[in-house]
Amino acid sequence: MKKILSTTLLSMAITLLIVTILGFHHKAMAGEKVLRIGMAKEPAKLNPVLIPGIYGEAVAGNIFDTLISFKEDSSMPAPCLASSWEISEDGMEYTFHLRKDVKFHNGDAMTAQDVKFTIEAIMDPANASPSKEFFEPVEKIEFQDDYTVKIHLKTPYSPMMLALGSHTAGIMPASHVKSVGMDKFDSHPVGTGAFMFVEWLPDERIVLRKNPHYFLTEPAIDQVLFRPIPKPEVMAAEIESGGIDMAQNLLPQDVKRLGDNDRLNVMTIPGLGNSYLGFSHKKSPFSDVRFRKAVYHAVPFDAAIKGIWQGVGERAYTWIPQGVFPNDTEYMKSMALPHDRAKAKAYFDQLKKEGLIKDGLEFSIYTSQNPHRVKIATAVATELRKYNITAKVESLEWGTLFPILKDTPGCYIMGWGSVPDPDRWTYKIFHSTSTMNFSKYNVPEIDEALELGRTLVNVRQRGEQYMKIMRKTLAEDYIHIPLVFQNVTIVTGKNVEGFTPSPQDYFHLVTEKRNVSLN
Repeated sequence: MKKILSTTLLSMAITLLIVTILGFHHKAMAGEKVLRIGMAKEPAKLNPVLIPGIYGEAVAGNIFDTLISFKEDSSMPAPCLASSWEISEDGMEYTFHLRKDVKFHNGDAMTAQDVKFTIEAIMDPANASPSKEFFEPVEKIEFQDDYTVKIHLKTPYSPMMLALGSHTAGIMPASHVKSVGMDKFDSHPVGTGAFMFVEWLPDERIVLRKNPHYFLTEPAIDQVLFRPIPKPEVMAAEIESGGIDMAQNLLPQDVKRLGDNDRLNVMTIPGLGNSYLGFSHKKSPFSDVRFRKAVYHAVPFDAAIKGIWQGVGERAYTWIPQGVFPNDTEYMKSMALPHDRAKAKAYFDQLKKEGLIKDGLEFSIYTSQNPHRVKIATAVATELRKYNITAKVESLEWGTLFPILKDTPGCYIMGWGSVPDPDRWTYKIFHSTSTMNFSKYNVPEIDEALELGRTLVNVRQRGEQYMKIMRKTLAEDYIHIPLVFQNVTIVTGKNVEGFTPSPQDYFHLVTEKRNVSLN
């Protein structure tokens, strides 16, 4: 027992020494290349098991590696920590052969035990991982030797590879996490990625330093500095003045102006992200479909969206973006409710007559500090005042907002971004057991369709399930009002070479095909 305790204490002491040494060198040395990235939000978590959103994923994707990679092609997996793999004919067994030359940032060798530990940590209810739903079909994980992992499924599961390639499935060092604990690991993450964690000063910066022993290649950048800059006008000023080298989530007018600056590059691609207005399925009056329809009719969404997103996003009528099957856009568009004040008033009057709402109804619209979402929330609130309804816009930082969303918000505006598979665009949001089902939407036939969609291999048959899901949730129950599919626009200094935006708005700096550098 003493020997075990001594070994554990020694390991913790060595880890602390490494972190301390790195901490003393977070300031760039002369001649070092430092990439300064402006982020629209500060990540809530960096531990892959605990990450709830894209900002944590965007940073963690540079600290951690996954078994397979979708960084260069979001529809086709490439080798990463696994050099090769086989999938059984019945789709029930996935066997991965790991690289033998990979070490974690603390010097531990990466083995099959670490892969098994990571996936089981995601599946462990005690960790309350936001990614747990994506691994529900896993029956067990076993390793035949230190470099061979076999995953057994309960049923065939079409999105399995996407789950394993997500940044929220970054492989963690089992022995280290066990020694420090899951929460402490979040503040000092250790991965195998191209960059090593140095420090995290909340609301100020997250600093990473290059991993000179990275198995793909030595990073061309010495240090990466992530700065949370929630105000887009400040973000624009920083990239314009040279205070940062890369900026995201800018206002349309700023993007247009910055495009004329010969010191900057503006890159825009179709994104895999949306914004939507959500309602509670449990809390009155939001749980009454007539109230949801009334709000839909009350607001001129077409005009509001066009004015607010101004070319950086397109009106959405469904949850599944074009380019992700099935394409049911025309039907969903036909079922969108038009701006019609008479119909809105008729619904509100009916609800008042039945005593479900009162004149002077007051409630909050919860949203993030994303300026586009704040503006659309304000537009909704402005229109509802015409019906003697007061909606207060509460724009909150993510750490405060997320617990409210997990509780029972009556009305909220949020967004979602994911990979090009319909499961990722629906299960997490509409399944009754999902932690991201902020509406607490609970319809057995939808749960059944979501579960069936995961098991079907035939694309047409899968597509039929997701069409059914969208038509029920959004064109019959109107539990959400889809607002916009956003483009991804990144502005960089011309000193940044080799960077390409990702549809998910990630910062992929070193991949199998790129090594971003500064000139």
